Amino acid sequence: MVTARDYNYPLGIIGGYFNGRAVQPFSDYLRDYHVHFMRYLYYLCILNAEGEYPVEMTVEEIHDAFEKNKGKNCKPRIRKILIGEAPPPNPLNFFYNPSPLRWNVATGTPTRGQGWTSSIKNTLFPGMVFPNTVSFLQACAREGFLLLDLFPYAISYTGRNNATYREAIISAWGAGPAPYPHNIINTLNYLLCCIQNNIAVGLALTSFGTLILNDIGAVGVFNAWCLANGITLNPPGPIDQIRVAPPPVPNASNFLRICHRWPMLSPCPILLNQAGF
Repeated sequence: MVTARDYNYPLGIIGGYFNGRAVQPFSDYLRDYHVHFMRYLYYLCILNAEGEYPVEMTVEEIHDAFEKNKGKNCKPRIRKILIGEAPPPNPLNFFYNPSPLRWNVATGTPTRGQGWTSSIKNTLFPGMVFPNTVSFLQACAREGFLLLDLFPYAISYTGRNNATYREAIISAWGAGPAPYPHNIINTLNYLLCCIQNNIAVGLALTSFGTLILNDIGAVGVFNAWCLANGITLNPPGPIDQIRVAPPPVPNASNFLRICHRWPMLSPCPILLNQAGF
């Protein structure tokens, strides 16, 4: 779905958050991240989470399959959408990477260092074991789970508390005066026929989640997308819904759909469950 132009777009914004930053070449991004994401989408949306996992398909073949499938074989499967910030610097830690190195065969659980994968597994499949990474990804697809990133680049933990970071977050969401061409709202539109009418939506980190949910424009474009497409949220209420009770874990946001607590570096299973996952 992402093109070289989309990938490079934020890098060229003078004074923008990514202006002047060194990122990996687009060809490396396709190889290390995007192809794994697209293979999962193909399994989820085209194969309806059935059969063999497409570990060998190219990005071009998957794009072609999506284009040919438009309006023909649409089976809404997506019902749980978690928004992340960006892929990790180490491709092995990418959620959609099917590498066997990400799985501990003896325990049937993710290897050490797979914090996000462990959090998601403990939310969707508590106590369950899987023989390998691919079988886990297949189970996630059958559950209708989708992890979307705001950016294709790893984010620096420094420099987040400034106006340019906020502008980047809002632009990547699909709001603000100049939304990025590759943004969350456009991605949701691309996948619309695969999305169920009632979905859970969560924001994986407080850092960007608070910025989005406190921004009238960002909340507005998402509400408009839901209204235009007959989408409702589970649990019921707006995306910026405040918890009716205090957070169940310390240092958690009061926003129901922010699934993170400090100082964790990954979403919290307890908060993910509260947000409908």
